[in-house]
Amino acid sequence: MIMGASLLQIGFALVIAIIAIILLTRFLNLHAFFSLLIASFLFGLIAGKSVVDILSSMQAGFGSLLQQIGFLVAIGSCLGIMLEKTGAMEVISHRIINLFGAKHSILAMTFIGVIVGIPVFCDSGFIILSRLIPSIAAQVAVNPAQLSLALSSGLYTAHTLVPPTPGPLAAAANLNMSENISSVVLIGIISSIPIAFISYLFARRIGKNISVEITPSKEKTGRHVSGWKAFLPLILPIVLIASASFPKMMSESNSITSLLQVIGQPVVALLIGLLLSFLLITRDQLKQWPSWLSDALKDAGVILLITGAGGAFGAVIKTSGIDLHLKDYITQSETQGILFLVIGFVVAAVLKTAQGSTTSSIIITSSLLAPLASSAGFSSPIHLSILIVAIGGGAMTVSHANDSYFWVVSQFSGISPKDALRSFTLLTFIQGFTALITSILLFLIL
Repeated sequence: MIMGASLLQIGFALVIAIIAIILLTRFLNLHAFFSLLIASFLFGLIAGKSVVDILSSMQAGFGSLLQQIGFLVAIGSCLGIMLEKTGAMEVISHRIINLFGAKHSILAMTFIGVIVGIPVFCDSGFIILSRLIPSIAAQVAVNPAQLSLALSSGLYTAHTLVPPTPGPLAAAANLNMSENISSVVLIGIISSIPIAFISYLFARRIGKNISVEITPSKEKTGRHVSGWKAFLPLILPIVLIASASFPKMMSESNSITSLLQVIGQPVVALLIGLLLSFLLITRDQLKQWPSWLSDALKDAGVILLITGAGGAFGAVIKTSGIDLHLKDYITQSETQGILFLVIGFVVAAVLKTAQGSTTSSIIITSSLLAPLASSAGFSSPIHLSILIVAIGGGAMTVSHANDSYFWVVSQFSGISPKDALRSFTLLTFIQGFTALITSILLFLIL
């Protein structure tokens, strides 16, 4: 650690590093992996660290983060693609629509988005489920745009806030929360409720004034899957992960609590969910599923590289001594705790709006704030989970033309880019601020 670096010098290095990330990814279209590596070097050099020390910190941070979440991202990606390719998501959506009833189809689509967005990337989830919207709209006599906005916002909420999606999972690892994933899942789900409800109200209101031109799809890929088979691989891992917290509340240990701790480990729970998803494969798909997993692992590899680079960036920042400098400036009072949540939100929002990637924004912001969290009073699993919600809220704000999800929603919903900017982009802005307000309220209550 370089003790000679002043707070001003470290702050200047941090500003330059963030600007470099924005310029490299936004204007030069450089991959986030390389942008983060370059930013790590710039920060270290300006902060006064030697090249050898910078490389050592980067390698340690990269390896440490991948060690914590590598299995989770890979298995979670495989589970998501199995639910997608077997048609389980289509079955889940139809069951939820039937449960809510035709009059509440917009609310049902929001709920579908939140449920499916937990294990499945929002992009692929919307591409698959958007095929259902024309037929549903025709049956319940609502504007397809209302359903599209409800679905897209629900997917976006869970994708940003609830593990095992890579963003909140990487943030948990950066904040040393890998052993407390159940807290991150619980707080993420609780926070998703008000965000999803606000999204539903907004989608219902503004969507009715947007005209779209889409035709119903005749493909019925998932009707062969029974309801319990479709839901089980999705719901059971969440239940198992949550159950792992019960033994910690009990003073005595027995065979049951030991079993809960084992199967409640996120890696084990997701593996169980993945194994259950194989029950969804039909005879016609027996030759196809290996290629599905290969595609999922390729996608996971890219995410892991970005995540690892974020860990490298965070490690260089951590060894600069910034936490020691700020220790006297940040106390554990509630007011300054709220300020820390706002800082996390703003940094993530700037990165998201500038370079477009929600996942990268969450990873980078959590890396930046990790060395400061304990000094700001964020040391318990609950408070760190709330911090992840605030960061996730910033990473929602805002989705526009430089975000791939913006174009997925626009193209597959039939909403024109102009209408998408005044509806979906505005919706993500509202979602982000709702997440910030929710995190502040949870911080004050818990």
